[in-house]
Amino acid sequence: MSNIDTNSPGDDSTVHPLKDKLPLPLMASISALPPLSIDMYLPAIPGMAESLNTEISTIQNSLSIFLVSFGIGMLLFGPFSDRFGRRPLALFGLGGFALTSIVLTLSPTADIFLVFRFFQGLLGSAATIVIPAMIRDTFGKDTAKGMSTVTMIMLTAPLVAPLAGSMFLTFSNWRAIFLFLAVYGIVVLALSFWKLPETHSVQATDKKSSFASNYLLILSSRKIYPTLATFLLSSLAFFTYLTAAPFVYITWFGVSEIVFGLLFTTTAASLILANYINVRYVSRLGSQRMLHLGMSMALLFAIVLTAVTHANLSFHWTVACFFMIIGSLGIISVNAESLILIDFPNQASSASAVARTLRFSTGALVGPLLALSYTGTPIPIAYQVLMAISLVVLLQCACHFIARKH
Repeated sequence: MSNIDTNSPGDDSTVHPLKDKLPLPLMASISALPPLSIDMYLPAIPGMAESLNTEISTIQNSLSIFLVSFGIGMLLFGPFSDRFGRRPLALFGLGGFALTSIVLTLSPTADIFLVFRFFQGLLGSAATIVIPAMIRDTFGKDTAKGMSTVTMIMLTAPLVAPLAGSMFLTFSNWRAIFLFLAVYGIVVLALSFWKLPETHSVQATDKKSSFASNYLLILSSRKIYPTLATFLLSSLAFFTYLTAAPFVYITWFGVSEIVFGLLFTTTAASLILANYINVRYVSRLGSQRMLHLGMSMALLFAIVLTAVTHANLSFHWTVACFFMIIGSLGIISVNAESLILIDFPNQASSASAVARTLRFSTGALVGPLLALSYTGTPIPIAYQVLMAISLVVLLQCACHFIARKH
């Protein structure tokens, strides 16, 4: 049974007045906060450790702290967005992100840096968690198209962030990176105050809802479980690639760090292409069919990757296979998340928080799984990717079979 209330502001039977006026580039700029906050400072980690008189591992832990606080923030602020509106949370989150970035710029010790890195992730999540909900509010059944458009623009951030961070280090130090993040947050806050509309019409029922009731409604909806499992399994395959890529390319194939950086940009390029394709065809074919298309392509190239790995062919084959797999996974994930959000017009932020927090948690499982199967070769990596995608295929085929029987 669907959770869509036909009288709700999220009703798909009517066109939202803001659908064609939504500032998608601005929303993509808000969504870019996490990749900018993560990727820009990675080249500066050794220098930061020296500057703050601590171990490199301590500064490396700041990445985990940011991710954990970001996940906590999504769960915390998702229901706030559903209850009080999208715009107030976006402005609050951007202001908090800018303020904590200023404090990080001035941090005199590693301990202070780690504390405010936690709050940077926590407050930044308040701004980013509203973006999927705003797209769901306005695009309705075309949510996947809006999500792909924003994602396609946002993915320029991980393409340029490491290079931008390195450029800052050539004429200054790590503090310039966080000063840039503060200025970026202030500029996006000003533009949001000017241009970002409120897309969620808060009703009396929304104001009476609680954190528990929102999450209980979402988690008690059995209808979304197959789609949620599909979203998480595709994330498992994606994070397997992200985690294992340095080992595969640098350790196994012996490419240099510079070449690895160039190869790694193919990840963002593949996702940009995938989201462009999704924007072009999802309105015509629907999210479910696009998901199945991505699933079929991912399975095909996961099988090819496994064969290529067993044959120990050159790294060009591996790069080509991963390019196709990552793009296919991008199509799967954006349509799976959109299908989940469509079912919850009045709890879209909470639903997005559930899906994305579980996604990060799934990513945390990748390291231990790879460690258990480690053989010193890329073969277990290829099989883990193939296993995750195969489970997606089996799950979707089972759902299709059950639906046809009924």
